[in-house]
Amino acid sequence: MYKKIISLAPSNTEILYGLKADGNLVAVTRYCDFPDEARKKPRIGGWLDISDELIKSYNPDLLLASTFVQNKITDKYRKKTTLKGVFDSIEKIGKLVGKEKEALHLIQSMKNKFNEIQYKIKNIKTKPRVYIEEWHKPPTVSGNWVPTLVNMAGGDYSLIKAGVHSRAVSTEQIQKYDPGIIIVSICGMADKVPKECVTKREGWKNLSAVKNGKVYVFDDSWLNRPGPRLVVGLEKLARVIHPECF
Repeated sequence: MYKKIISLAPSNTEILYGLKADGNLVAVTRYCDFPDEARKKPRIGGWLDISDELIKSYNPDLLLASTFVQNKITDKYRKKTTLKGVFDSIEKIGKLVGKEKEALHLIQSMKNKFNEIQYKIKNIKTKPRVYIEEWHKPPTVSGNWVPTLVNMAGGDYSLIKAGVHSRAVSTEQIQKYDPGIIIVSICGMADKVPKECVTKREGWKNLSAVKNGKVYVFDDSWLNRPGPRLVVGLEKLARVIHPECF
């Protein structure tokens, strides 16, 4: 049993709290802001400016890192790029911290919620094209598990496949795709980036989503963090894509 755990990613922090394994969590990053209790934990830096001295001072038994921006630290969680990988990582963390049963329960509760949301939209007639922007300089379409969530929410997300890392897109690609719904979910920015970053962008004003006023700003933690709150992200997506079902 690990007595001292340091989380180097917000998603891992949320998973630990979801497993009731936060009692052994001694430090987190400055981006670990959920739940509120996580904000009270000591900080050891951000994504890329982690303090080696602080980590050594806590003498942790277990370090939980993230693949996406911390590849040099560990590559243990590469499977997180898909929704199945998210479930796998929750189960793996559960085993590491002696909370295997709790992990399986958390996974099942997430799946149950996913099923409830999908049931509400089972009679949809159309699947509008959706574009979710994970980064804005350059415009970057959300990949990884996000395409799966959009499909589960009743949307068409054919611009990128599930399991593929988020990638930059050109104005020409977006114009050809012509999404009916755009969601701004800028990584690390919560919901602080206004929709105007898209609606006033050169070459984007004639997109169907912009012309019809269907550009939305999401707290990026709903979609970008591979953890328990992906159920919140799916519900938010479904409500935007098919409001008539709610």
